[in-house]
Amino acid sequence: MLYASACRSGLVLHILAIMICYDEIRLSPYLYSFALEVRHIAFVKVHKAASTTIQNILFRFGTERNLTFVMPSVNTIYPNIISLLETTETVTSNNILPIPLLSTHFDILCLHVLYNRTAFEHILPNDTVYIGTLRDPFEHFISVMYYFPTLFKRFKIFGPRAITDFLEDPEKHDNGDRVWFFPLELLLNSKARRHDIQRYIEQLDKEFALVIIVEHFDNSLVLLKRILKWSTKDILYTRKNVNIYKDKKHINIGEKDRTRYRQLPDIDYMLYRHFYIKLWRQIKMELLFHEEVLYFKTVRKEVEDFCHNFNRNATVLTIPSSEWSVKFEISQGTCDSLVSELDNNKREAISKGKINVSIGHCP
Repeated sequence: MLYASACRSGLVLHILAIMICYDEIRLSPYLYSFALEVRHIAFVKVHKAASTTIQNILFRFGTERNLTFVMPSVNTIYPNIISLLETTETVTSNNILPIPLLSTHFDILCLHVLYNRTAFEHILPNDTVYIGTLRDPFEHFISVMYYFPTLFKRFKIFGPRAITDFLEDPEKHDNGDRVWFFPLELLLNSKARRHDIQRYIEQLDKEFALVIIVEHFDNSLVLLKRILKWSTKDILYTRKNVNIYKDKKHINIGEKDRTRYRQLPDIDYMLYRHFYIKLWRQIKMELLFHEEVLYFKTVRKEVEDFCHNFNRNATVLTIPSSEWSVKFEISQGTCDSLVSELDNNKREAISKGKINVSIGHCP
């Protein structure tokens, strides 16, 4: 009996070793608990593309493990930005704090900054995993416009037809402004040729382990969990402060506007189409993936309901073990971390190494 048990254990480890050796073969969900979680991560934060939700998942993961975050050297009123020149300046030794004395390296970068692979590699470990996020381009455009109302003044568009006026005469506006939507260095060059853009996208494909697609957010998070060898608890989030522009009655937005937007130079559609297809290609390679997504959605909703209707008579929610997750508990502290936002006080605490703070969600 002992011999048979040892053989089975040896077989599991042997299979695990084989699967780890080949990057194109993903770990079976039954074996995730044997794998070492990824702790070195670079996340390219994109305005209004669920990026703060993802950022705060990373902050919660890192603070629980006492990891070291890349933080800006100058305090501003914007806690999520490394440089106020985020559309033209990447990360440098001058705009971030030095590595803390008790650390030997940075573990996670997840604040707004222009993506430049060479600059990122200069400050992050060699085994860093790169993650991005994209959203349907038209939905993203509208959301960013509402999020930055000064853009209406900047583009001199006002009233109920503001979006329509913008899209009817796009040549009035510099395409370089799209770097606000996607913090990628090539987009600084508004005259980049199509084949140069395609080649750049193909390079990004090689550099990023995953680009999350907002329209398939839970699927993307489960894939993120598998790529990073994380737990179900690590990727939990709650919904909050979602900007639903359709409720804003003072500006008219119609299908013709969506069509007009598609007629603009399609850098964003090229990006979105490429990584949308790649996401589903990655998912297709996974075992029992849709079953785990269903499980995650059920657990996430249960946790969200518990946290939003917290009852002092039930101070802990226990999620039993399953084939997708070990048993874990949700307490009031966990709920607080899921709904809190990154502000300047928390950023300062992290910068000083006092990182035992709750940092959670804000989409």
